[in-house]
Amino acid sequence: MYVRGDRMCEIQNWLRDNEILTVGELRYRRTGRTQHPRPQLNAWYNWPGKTLYDILTRQEYLGHTITAKTYKVSYKSKKTQKNPEDKRYFFPNTHEPLVDEETFALAQKRIATRHRPTKSDEIDLFSGLLFCGDCGYKMYLQKGAGTPERKHAYTCGNYRNRARNDFLCTTHYIRKSVLKELVLADLQRVLAYVKEHEQEFVRTAAECGEQAAKKALAQQRKELDKAERRMDELNLLFRKLYEDMALGRLSNEQFALLTSGYEDEKAALTKRAVELRKEIDTAAERGTDVKRFVALVRRYSEISELTYENVHEFIDRILVHELDRETNTRKIEIFYSFVGKVDSGEEPTESISYFRQIGADVKSFAV
Repeated sequence: MYVRGDRMCEIQNWLRDNEILTVGELRYRRTGRTQHPRPQLNAWYNWPGKTLYDILTRQEYLGHTITAKTYKVSYKSKKTQKNPEDKRYFFPNTHEPLVDEETFALAQKRIATRHRPTKSDEIDLFSGLLFCGDCGYKMYLQKGAGTPERKHAYTCGNYRNRARNDFLCTTHYIRKSVLKELVLADLQRVLAYVKEHEQEFVRTAAECGEQAAKKALAQQRKELDKAERRMDELNLLFRKLYEDMALGRLSNEQFALLTSGYEDEKAALTKRAVELRKEIDTAAERGTDVKRFVALVRRYSEISELTYENVHEFIDRILVHELDRETNTRKIEIFYSFVGKVDSGEEPTESISYFRQIGADVKSFAV
């Protein structure tokens, strides 16, 4: 239900209408014990949103076991704190999964984007996927509760908040109907291409993914080398300043003043170096998963209409660029899940629509 685009309150209402017992009430009926006071009769089926979000994010439902999630601060205290993920123990495939990997991944993707319902209590079709192609800010839907869909449009959030932001951006205005038509046509193009030229697509996508991974890996190693050299320089500066203080050339106050900025810089560099080492160690796992995309394409014979589910399954993000008023063209970049951009060797998908603000036809094309 969550992957389909249902709101959390709709899921809560469905659980209550179908009289699905909450965890606490079910525990009481099975064992006679309660962790908290037993709820009243009319609250046996009221599921808290926090509990449902916890269910949606638990990897145990994928068939895995995770231990050491918490630890005690002291043997004298009963208080516990959460362990960071790198200190937990992960045991894969220990029991029968209750949900498949694809559904779980889509749920995490939706949770990460923090979808917000519109004024008409709907989750927008492109919610969490649409970004400004120039400033990278989220695009926001402009619509009224009673306005027809042909008047709904998206604008750059940075432009909308220009009174509170230092960086100024332009509107990047695009109607929702134009974007839907363009995305549907491009999605149909990609499906047809992958189905007809599967082997060629797998080979080309794997080569592009390998080249991108090598380029990213080289940049990360370069950044790591630079960070390590700077940390060596800071260590040398610390030793020299400490010697000057020990020999009486610097006072304690002067030493504290000179080293305060260095300490902050060293802490930031150390943290970044740890992140880079981790990214480099897992570089092989970041490769483009072409097979997963091909398996996703095989699940659909055709797509004649965009839905929340198929849009978020296939598309990772969409970048909308500003209208070029000299040529009356607008570029839309569509990045597909696992593979990024898909080049079939054909002409870009186009959509021509009348733009009332400039009084002329505008050609939008997807790349």
